Order: sequence, then C-alpha cells, then structure tokens
Amino acid sequence: MGDSSERTQLVNKLLISLPRGQVLGFITSTIVEVEKGQYFFVLKVKKTENVGESPTMFSEEKKIRIRPEDIVNVGPDVVILGEGKVPPLREMGGILERAKKYEEVVQKLREKEKLIEELKEEIARLQRKIDELERELRRYLVMKEDFKNLKEQLLRQEGELQMAREYVKSLERMVQDVEVIKSSVLSLLNSELEKIVRTVVDEELNVRGLKKSGFL
Repeated sequence: MGDSSERTQLVNKLLISLPRGQVLGFITSTIVEVEKGQYFFVLKVKKTENVGESPTMFSEEKKIRIRPEDIVNVGPDVVILGEGKVPPLREMGGILERAKKYEEVVQKLREKEKLIEELKEEIARLQRKIDELERELRRYLVMKEDFKNLKEQLLRQEGELQMAREYVKSLERMVQDVEVIKSSVLSLLNSELEKIVRTVVDEELNVRGLKKSGFL
C-alpha cells in the first residue's frame, strides 16, 4: 500500500476498529509517512454520528496514524483495523491453516490417546490373564510335588508290599515244612509207639509163658 493507487483503496470508506467494535469515522484521504524505515498511513477521518440511521452525517475531521499491519482487511465499503490485536486476513489465513493442522494433530493425538487407553485396557486384561495362569501354574507345581511324594509313598508301599508278599511266601514255606516235620514226627511217634507197645506186650506174654506177640 505504499503508492498512490494503493492509498486510494482506503479512501471513501468507513474505518472500523475490530477490537473496540466501533466505527471510527469516514476516510476522506490518506498520506504516507516514513519514520526510521517504518512507514505509516495517516488517515483523515471524519467522525460519524448515528451511522446506522444516517451514514452521511459527519462531524469534525481528525487524523489517525496506523501501520499497514494494523489493517485486517480492506473491503469495498469498509477498512477494518486490528490495532495490533487482530492479524491481517492474509496472516489469519495462515493462522487458520495452522489452526486446521493443529486440529488435525490434536485429532490424531486424541485417536492415539484412545488407542493408548485401549492398549492399556488390553495390557491390564492380559496381566490379569497372566496372573491367573501363574496361579494355575503354582497350583500345578504343588500338584506335581504332591504327585511326586505320593509316587514315592506308593513305591515305598509297593516295596513294603513286595516284602510282605515274600514274607508271606516264606511263612507259607515254613508252614509246609512244619507240616512235613509234623507228619514225620507223627509217623515216627506212631512207629516208636507201636514198637513200645509190642515190646510191652511181648514181655507180658513171656512172663505168662505165652508166645511173643509176633504171632499176632
């Protein structure tokens, strides 16, 4: 807006302050001033009264000094000032673009946060499953130890049972031997008893003058 053609774009338009929400006046002319390498627009503005009712009613004229970056937008009927608080539309376009990208990033972050929460829930579920499996494993280990002890007891009992069987067999053999010995003793006793009886009978017969028992 440094040359005359650009300056004329500001003339014959209402000047509005966006931060204050006020109509500052009607621009009648503008000049450019340069100070320390920075140039400014000096606007001649006629203050308006009751603009909404009668836009042609103006009061005294005053000068307003602004920087080009103070201008937010220049429309066909108005010039809008940001007064350093609202950036120009060209910058706002970039801001809006950045805001859009920011929203996209925020949306992605929200999606990732949601995914993280879902993963946390899945991890918690898996941890509960792991804890349950660990309890089952400990129970199986206890059962395995009990089974080992039971097996050892069964082996000991089986050994004791085998020894008992052998002992029973030994007793059975002893009983058989005793029976054989008993039978032999009885046979021997019967034989000896018969001899004794015969001897006694023979002696008695002999005493009586009878024949010996051999005739019997």
